[in-house]
Amino acid sequence: MAGILNIRRLSKTFLKPVVIIIVLAMLVGVFYAFPRLGGVNQQVLYQGPSARVNGVKIEDRDFNEIFLRYLQQYGAYLSEDQMKASTLEYLIEKELIKQEIKKRKISVSDQEVEALLNEIKAYNQIDSEEEMEMLIYQTGAGDLKGLQKMLHEILAEQKLYTVLGKEANLEVPEEEIIASYEQLEAAHILIATSSDVSEEPLSDKEALKKAEEIYEKLQAGANFADLAKEYSDDLGNKDQGGRLGRAPIEYFKNAFVPEFVEAALQLNVGEYSAPVKTQFGYHLITLLEKKLAQGEKWEQEKEKIKEDLLANKFLTTKKNEWVQDQRQKHAKIEILDPSLLGYHLVQEGKWAEATIAYENALKDKRYKKNLNTFLALAEAYKETNQYEAALGVFERLPKDLKDNYNVDLAKADVYQSKGDKDGLKAALSAAEAKAGEDITLLNQILNKMKAAELTEETEALAEKIAALQRKIQEEQEALNRKLEEEQNRLQAELNQEGIIETPEDEE
Repeated sequence: MAGILNIRRLSKTFLKPVVIIIVLAMLVGVFYAFPRLGGVNQQVLYQGPSARVNGVKIEDRDFNEIFLRYLQQYGAYLSEDQMKASTLEYLIEKELIKQEIKKRKISVSDQEVEALLNEIKAYNQIDSEEEMEMLIYQTGAGDLKGLQKMLHEILAEQKLYTVLGKEANLEVPEEEIIASYEQLEAAHILIATSSDVSEEPLSDKEALKKAEEIYEKLQAGANFADLAKEYSDDLGNKDQGGRLGRAPIEYFKNAFVPEFVEAALQLNVGEYSAPVKTQFGYHLITLLEKKLAQGEKWEQEKEKIKEDLLANKFLTTKKNEWVQDQRQKHAKIEILDPSLLGYHLVQEGKWAEATIAYENALKDKRYKKNLNTFLALAEAYKETNQYEAALGVFERLPKDLKDNYNVDLAKADVYQSKGDKDGLKAALSAAEAKAGEDITLLNQILNKMKAAELTEETEALAEKIAALQRKIQEEQEALNRKLEEEQNRLQAELNQEGIIETPEDEE
């Protein structure tokens, strides 16, 4: 099947110069298919303030749009604190870039935005209003005006990267510029000899004969696209007249089988080939467009392509370094949310400072009943060897949080660090009681027992887990038997109802 991909890879997508690839990556980023905030459960939404960047406050709406997208995509893998911290980092970076664009007076015209939008529509083969609405939905833009605003910001960001790339003395080799500029668009008619392509492939002799007959029709003036729709076995593009999409020539060389590439590159625009044999069958190929790095148009576009590639090089090799430099040397970043500040300090290993931040968070109405904040504070005290302060945090828990299973696990960690074996055993015993027959939770406790070298307790819990697993397996087997018996009973009833006595034919 790998060979099929070599033929069809371009059937579903156009490949444009690198600027479009960059913009689409920046446009969608790590997010996709998430609607605007309408209809979202208000309890999920974050309430700031979160941070200020050089005196500019990050708005709650901006925070929630990004946070909810992280939640949609990574909610099953990351903690809420991790997602909120990532949201804040993302927005701080965006604000730094926005302020740098303003500082350098970088501007983008409406014409540039419209031109880019048209290229993106071509890239995605968007030909209908419904397809355009899907693109808008996937980017989370809300409407066309919102998408245009996104593109305006992205173009400004790209221009900034070009400027910064020049200042960083980045270079773009001539061959990269040529490879980005040169492209072609081809179409083909395939008469298949391979079962990977067609359910009813022809023999080599039959396929060649049919391909030669189509070639004669072309020579007689028949339309290539019409013949492709009628005869081609490549279902991925026959309805588009066999069009394989526009692609950089270098990509074309890598994406298609060698015999196909060699024949296509020998054609001029408007010409078509005689039957070309590949492992898939016989192809008739026509060239719809070929753009080479020569002539006036190339000279006009060369510098722009160089700038696009320079922006991409800065984006992929220097951007993170630039952002960190801005944060550490030039920008004033104030994290106003004490819980987010605590998490940030923990990531930097500043546990003592984190205890102060988390203590402030517990005075904040947003966090005074938040279990994760209490647990984070206890962890910070533990890391600074303030074990009594850590245990005191658990005493300060609101009544409705004290019976949570995770509280006992956190207590166990504190007791282990403190070297209090009795306290450790008591905490793990309490956690085990709350875990009930939940094997996942029991295994978490088992791992802590093993780490603490509680041999007797480890063996007892391991036996308990094994017994529970046997019980679950036996119950599943009994259920399967019951289902099988019921299925057999129903089948027997159907068979009984289906018996019809047929009288012998009378002579």
